[in-house]
Amino acid sequence: MNIYAIIIIVLVVAMVVGPVAMIQPNRGQRRREQLRGYAQRKGLSVRILPPPQLPTDAQAPGAMPVYSLVSDTPQATRWTLMRARYAHESHLASWWLFVGQKPPEPLQRHIEGVLEMLPKGVIGLRATGRQLDIFWGETGGEQEVDQLLKCLHYLAG
Repeated sequence: MNIYAIIIIVLVVAMVVGPVAMIQPNRGQRRREQLRGYAQRKGLSVRILPPPQLPTDAQAPGAMPVYSLVSDTPQATRWTLMRARYAHESHLASWWLFVGQKPPEPLQRHIEGVLEMLPKGVIGLRATGRQLDIFWGETGGEQEVDQLLKCLHYLAG
């Protein structure tokens, strides 16, 4: 076999194998897929949505994972709480800002009770009727998903 035939065979194999290898998920994508599958087995739904825009945001934030729990009892009040980029005395627990209408004071205290329990990477919480959402950057693993679930049950209770 001459050298040109070998080179052509190698190039053809590379042209076939290369694109197939490119569509395989990388390690980070596989980790997120496993994390989302674990969350779904625990009863959460996972969607990719843009978080609400804060009044101080110059541009709309990009889409991110939202872990949701459907509650048995509907929430009496709809609310959205986002982590601000700065601390302020008017924010809940210094860093958390209600977007839109604030819930009643007793509910604010109940929500404040969950803020210390949230895993790293959570930037927002929302209650919309029967659904509770957490905007989470998926930093961590299954323990953090269990913590999210615990926080969502606390908010639902």
